[in-house]
Amino acid sequence: MHHVREWADGGPTHTSNGVSLCWHHHRTLDTSGWAIRMRHGTPEIRGPHWWDPYHAWRRPRHHGAARPAAETLAGALGPPGP
Repeated sequence: MHHVREWADGGPTHTSNGVSLCWHHHRTLDTSGWAIRMRHGTPEIRGPHWWDPYHAWRRPRHHGAARPAAETLAGALGPPGP
């Protein structure tokens, strides 16, 4: 689990502040150009300019009613677009 608001900055260790990331994305998030934030309990992801020239915040796409709010970075988004 990745703390969206870092624990050292006062972020709670709770599922409402966490998203599932693989080891690679967890370790490279700060240098990869990707960003994650929580908005009303739902993670929003912003990709780097090479992936999304609009640099827009996007909510994960849900692939089923039972899908948890925290999804992996790689599987959370479809292709970029307006």
